Amino acid sequence: MPFGFYHDVVVCIARSALWSFFSDIQLEDVENVPPASQPVIIAATHHNMIIDPAVLSVTYPKQRRLHYWAKDTMFKNPYAAKFLSNCGVVPVDRTTKNNKLLYASTFQVLKLGEAVAVFPEGTSHTLPKLGLFKDGTSFAALEYAKICHEEGRADYAPILPVGIVYPEKSKYRSIVIVKYGKPISVEPFLSLYLQDPKSAAKQLTKTLEKSMEKLTVNAPDWESRYAADMARGVLFPDKYKSMTEYIPITQNLIDAFVTLGEHNTEIAKLRNSLVAYKLELADLLLKDTQIAKYSEKDITAISTTLQLLQRTILSLIDLPLFLPGLIGHMPLYVAGYLAGHFEIYEEVRAQNKIFLGMALVPVIYIVAFLWGWHALFNGTFFGFFQALATLGIFVWYHVTSIDERYDNFKDLLGRWRLFDAVVLGRGMWKRKERILGLQKLRTENVRQLRNMILEHHSTNEHIEVIWSALRQHALDMVTYRPKKSSLIKQYEWILKRQ
Repeated sequence: MPFGFYHDVVVCIARSALWSFFSDIQLEDVENVPPASQPVIIAATHHNMIIDPAVLSVTYPKQRRLHYWAKDTMFKNPYAAKFLSNCGVVPVDRTTKNNKLLYASTFQVLKLGEAVAVFPEGTSHTLPKLGLFKDGTSFAALEYAKICHEEGRADYAPILPVGIVYPEKSKYRSIVIVKYGKPISVEPFLSLYLQDPKSAAKQLTKTLEKSMEKLTVNAPDWESRYAADMARGVLFPDKYKSMTEYIPITQNLIDAFVTLGEHNTEIAKLRNSLVAYKLELADLLLKDTQIAKYSEKDITAISTTLQLLQRTILSLIDLPLFLPGLIGHMPLYVAGYLAGHFEIYEEVRAQNKIFLGMALVPVIYIVAFLWGWHALFNGTFFGFFQALATLGIFVWYHVTSIDERYDNFKDLLGRWRLFDAVVLGRGMWKRKERILGLQKLRTENVRQLRNMILEHHSTNEHIEVIWSALRQHALDMVTYRPKKSSLIKQYEWILKRQ
C-alpha cells in the first residue's frame, strides 16, 4: 500500500509541532531496529494520545514510513478513506473473528516489506505502569507468519517493542525518550499457533509485555513513582534536565524502595518523606532546585532578597534580546496554559496544547509577516522576501533559545515566591514556616538517601546500579568539569567511599 502526498504533509506538520513543544526527543538502542527492507510490526507504549504516533513517525530511524491501524468504519466516507489511505493508515475489520479477514490490509502492507506500528495497550492512559495488553498485535504477527508458512516463505515479520517515555508528558519544553528493544521473533510460537491460536497469542503477548517493561518505567503505585522521581532529582541535580539514563535509574530506585521498604521501616519512611516533599513543593509552586540552593544555610530575608535581585538583574539584561519573540508568541503561551489548565486528563493536555498552537501559529505568523513587510520593508517586492527571511530567523531564534529563558523564568518566579513568603510575609497561610520546613525536609531526605545507598549498595542489586551511576558521574565531573566546584561538592560523599 503506497504512501501519498498527505502522509508527507502530516509528518512535516507533526515534526514542526513536536520541535516547538518538546525540548528534545532522545533515541536509545537504535541498533535494535531491523533493516528498512524487512517487514516489521512495531509495538509501542501508548501514554500520550496522538503524540505517540507523531513521535514514532517523526523519529523512526532512516525516516522509514509507518502504517497505523484504524477502525474500518472510518473509511466509509470516500473523502476520509482517500485521506487515510494516502497517509498509510490501514483498516481493521472488527466485525469479524476471522484473523485472516481482520488483518487483511495489514498483511498486504507486510507483504510489501513495509512496517506497521500498533499500540498493544489499546487506549492511551496515565498510569504508574504499563496498561493491560491486548492480543491483537500477537494475532496479527502470528497469522501473517502462518500465511508465510503456507506459501513457503520465511520472511516473517518480527515484533519490535518500543517504549515511549515522557518524564513530564504534558509539560511544555519537556523531554521524550524513545527506547527500542530487541525484535521478538514469532517463529518459536508458530507451531503452537497452528494447533492452538489463542494460547500461542497469549504467550507471545506475555513475552512482548515483559520486553516492553524493560523499556519503560513501571511502579506498583504512584507513591513509589513519585518517590523515585524525587530521589533521582536530588541525587543527580545537574542531570535532572538532561534525563540521561532516566529509565534505568528511576526504575531501580522504584525497585529499591519496594524491595527494601517491605522489611526496612526507615526506607519505607524515606519513601513517604520524599512523596511529602514532592507534594509540598507542588503546592507551594516551587522546584527542588530552588530549595536546594539553601540546603546548607538558613532561608533568611537577606539570602532570598539577594537571590531574587541576582536573577532579576540577569533577566533584565537578557530581556531586550528575547522580548520581541516573547510578545509575538504570547498568544500561544496563554492559549497553551489555558488548554492545560482546564483539561482534567493528563494524557490529553499535550495534545490539546499542540493542536491549539497549530491553529494559532498561522494567524500569528501571517500577521507578523504582513506587519514586517509593510512596517519594516515598505511593502516592496524585494521587501516581501526580506520580510519572509526575517520571520524565519525570528521563529528559529525564539524556539532554539526558549529553553534556557524558560528555565530562568520559572526560576525567577520561584525566587519571587520565596521572597514574597520570607521577606514580605504575605498570604493567609504560613508559607514562610512551610518553606523553612521544606528546607529541613530536603536536608533530611538527602541524608537518608545517601545512607540508604552507602549501606545497601553491596547487598541490593538495584542500589548497586544507582551507586555505580553516581560514582561514574562523580568521576566524570572531576575529569571533565573540574571548575564546577559547587557541583563536584555534591558528589564528594560518593567519592570518599570505596
